Amino acid sequence: MIQPVQSTDNSSIPSPYLLSAYGTDNTATANDILQRWWYIFNQSLQRNIRIIGFSTDTDPKYLRAMRLMSGFLGAHPHFQVHQHPQTFQIKIRSHWSWFYLCEQQLLLFFQDSTHLVTKWRNRLLSTTAELCLGNQSISINHLHDIIENDTYSKLDDGLTKSDINPKDRQNFSSCLKLTSNDLMIYSTF
Repeated sequence: MIQPVQSTDNSSIPSPYLLSAYGTDNTATANDILQRWWYIFNQSLQRNIRIIGFSTDTDPKYLRAMRLMSGFLGAHPHFQVHQHPQTFQIKIRSHWSWFYLCEQQLLLFFQDSTHLVTKWRNRLLSTTAELCLGNQSISINHLHDIIENDTYSKLDDGLTKSDINPKDRQNFSSCLKLTSNDLMIYSTF
């Protein structure tokens, strides 16, 4: 999506619009994706449009392309994006030991929030995996306790047994309930 910047002489902000969209037959490699992004970025730059970043779902090839383009744990040898004249500086706080990106970035990358939260939900509802938040772990059993405990009202959290059915892997409305503040009030991890 493009969100035009408000001009100084105009009080209204133009509406955002879609710059590009494309489908794939899933035969593209991470290098193909990098080349597509690189082409879109450079073609847009020639038209005085500065792309800030790309967003995608959680396909491993796209995640690899994001990692390579951003220099996360190593850069791609053919895309020397950190020496590009359009790079910007990220000021990293010295106490952020968890922040692994290079300080020079050409693009930012975002994972599609819908896919991200459904992956989180599926991990939470898994019977074989454990989900850790900080130094504590949570599981589907915590959610069963909340649903079956008469102290909590369905009107407060709205959580039902169908929300924690792991077979429905793309239940986004369930994700909204599981991440709501109302549910977090009752949670005792």
